[in-house]
Amino acid sequence: MNKKSGTGLMDRRQFLTGFGACLGAGAVTGPAAWAETTAPTERNTAGIPMRTLGRTGAKITILGLGSAPVGHSKPGIEAGTKVYRAALEAGIGYVDTAHFYDDAETYLGQVIPAYRDRIFLATKALPTSPDPKESARQMQLQFETSLRLLRTDHVDLLHIHNVGSCSPEMILAPGGPLEFVRNAREKGLTRFVGITGHSLPLHCIGILNTGEIDVLMVVLNFVDNHIYSFTDKVLPVARKHGCGILAMKVFGGHAKGFAGYRQRGPAKMPVELLEKTMRFSLGIEGVAGAIIGPYTVDEAEQNVRWAKRYQPLSAAERQELDERGKAMASEWGPRFGPAA
Repeated sequence: MNKKSGTGLMDRRQFLTGFGACLGAGAVTGPAAWAETTAPTERNTAGIPMRTLGRTGAKITILGLGSAPVGHSKPGIEAGTKVYRAALEAGIGYVDTAHFYDDAETYLGQVIPAYRDRIFLATKALPTSPDPKESARQMQLQFETSLRLLRTDHVDLLHIHNVGSCSPEMILAPGGPLEFVRNAREKGLTRFVGITGHSLPLHCIGILNTGEIDVLMVVLNFVDNHIYSFTDKVLPVARKHGCGILAMKVFGGHAKGFAGYRQRGPAKMPVELLEKTMRFSLGIEGVAGAIIGPYTVDEAEQNVRWAKRYQPLSAAERQELDERGKAMASEWGPRFGPAA
């Protein structure tokens, strides 16, 4: 992807060395919230369908490479880069990472330079303090490290990570996290601004209503739809603002929760439902892509095969998954933090 025009490398270096709310939107429920995304017709040269990431205008593959499983499990630089490289060679054009994914950015830094002009690269910085200026300072340090490890002078998308973990007022405060990411965009260090949401869906709404968020990535699968309900509570607001929408935790996360990522293991979702839940998430109105993290080359290539043959669920399939999701929701519970 090309860098934001009109911003030179000197500005980025100067920035890196010198960078010092209302919840009123109503949720939309019912059939409108469940309108099927039109099946994509455009494909990249590898045969993976493409969609437009909302108002960014960027065309991305409907399958994104999630880097957390490999990063957290730390298989070593040779094994880790092998998985990432295989995913990119198979045609995935969207790469998602974060400062807190242990070794992910280190491994990706061995791969990214050769593919940088062919991929959409996203990373995240996490607010770590109730004080907005201290959170912004910590996010700056995280982002500086991310750029260095990824061996790039800019990313395409910088997310404020896990906005459910802190108050919207802190994120929006003068000198706080949103101002930090806005300034990074103005300096050309990121092309677009995003937020991610794992829990407390309503925390997203006031931030989206600033009109400054280009991309939203939240938990979206047919089980967690009945736990966190991002589909009904948050996505209508994102669509109103033209935000690009990305699905994460499509397979329900690791079976053992966040701590489980450090050991290769099964997803929460039963294996026989993995492809269907990918189709479910990609079928939600406005969703441009599903971010899925493999542990192995085989898993990466399997995900690509599913993406290539993607077809929207039939009405009967969707109803069946919805009913099954209601039953599974009570067993799964709010694993990523409080739902409300």
